[in-house]
Amino acid sequence: MNKLAIGIMVVCSLMVTSGAAWCGNNGNGTLTVNGLVWLKDAGCLGYMKWDSAMSRPKSLAHGQCGLTDNSKIGDWRLPTVDELKAISAYKGQFKNVQINYYWSSSTCTRKTFAWRVYMGTGDVDYDSKDFNNYVWPVRAGQ
Repeated sequence: MNKLAIGIMVVCSLMVTSGAAWCGNNGNGTLTVNGLVWLKDAGCLGYMKWDSAMSRPKSLAHGQCGLTDNSKIGDWRLPTVDELKAISAYKGQFKNVQINYYWSSSTCTRKTFAWRVYMGTGDVDYDSKDFNNYVWPVRAGQ
């Protein structure tokens, strides 16, 4: 492991233990926030219905959307509503963030609806799974 990667891990570890949320740009098409790795290009996967939004991130991998992180198919997923709401505060650190709604993986009690977050304000509401919203993949930290 190179010195830069070790340095990033140490800084991130210190930030997590101190309660700070922002961790930084990984230099490989991803950013780490709150221990999760986010796709830097928040608009790359586009606008789609919820069922597609649930499956499309799973096919994301190294070489797509500017990724040079050695991620593999199956590493990425759609974030929960809480994860997505938390990332909205850091949207300025990312590329191609749409000031629009992004799908979460969290569903409502009404099975045909799912939660979404408006990136302009961080507000949360729900929408029919048959409507289109943007998709912003996330994966577990390394």
